[in-house]
Amino acid sequence: SPTTTLDVEGTVSYKHTSVTASSDDLDVSGATVVECTPSGNISIGGFSGGVQGQVIHVLKVDSGFGRVFLEHNESTGTQKIFLSGGGDIAITQRGGVTCYCTGSEWIVLDK
Repeated sequence: SPTTTLDVEGTVSYKHTSVTASSDDLDVSGATVVECTPSGNISIGGFSGGVQGQVIHVLKVDSGFGRVFLEHNESTGTQKIFLSGGGDIAITQRGGVTCYCTGSEWIVLDK
């Protein structure tokens, strides 16, 4: 018997999007996790399909060769990515960042 608006008993599933190549307009419709597996460098210049309040985790899952770059305020993305430092960031090892959608753009919450 739920005691709140949403009370989950058991596991929760997330929509997973896999990325192996650069994109200036990566579709994240309904996604929670963007898993990057680079064989070389991957640059993400913006997202599309995000909705207000959506949170995604951009992850680099391999500590080997290749980096994942999130590009700050890239001009070609439908929904631009904004980083607090005002510059691009690189994910070089296993790990990642969390991003929040305002409905029209994405804000990186941590790095």
